[in-house]
Amino acid sequence: MLARAFCSDQLDAVAQNFTYPVPLYTKGELLVFGAPTALSEALTMYRDAARRAGIVRMTPRVIAAGLPQKGYSSLWVEWDHYDSADALICTSQVRYAIFKDAMALHPKIEMIDYTCLGLPEVCEALPLMKSA
Repeated sequence: MLARAFCSDQLDAVAQNFTYPVPLYTKGELLVFGAPTALSEALTMYRDAARRAGIVRMTPRVIAAGLPQKGYSSLWVEWDHYDSADALICTSQVRYAIFKDAMALHPKIEMIDYTCLGLPEVCEALPLMKSA
């Protein structure tokens, strides 16, 4: 769902799947997004950089899922990035910390950790808003 929303420019819808503030770790840096609007802005930059790199489609592949404890768990995902000829450009590996409230329909993402960047120049499009 997130990949479809991202690729079809529904970035505000993507941002609603997170709790805030949400930390994002990448290349040894910590970025913290305090509100959905801040994450939507970063997603816009990321989407534009991905398009410049020729990426038109992304597909997730869950490679591991942690056992939930009190609603919390981790999810390891490989994101395959494809061009318009449907050729694989690269793969990124991401670990998500998620929380599923017993009353919620869907879990929320509480933390993003890029463990392997398939296309580092796309990630450089993210704003360097560091916070601790």
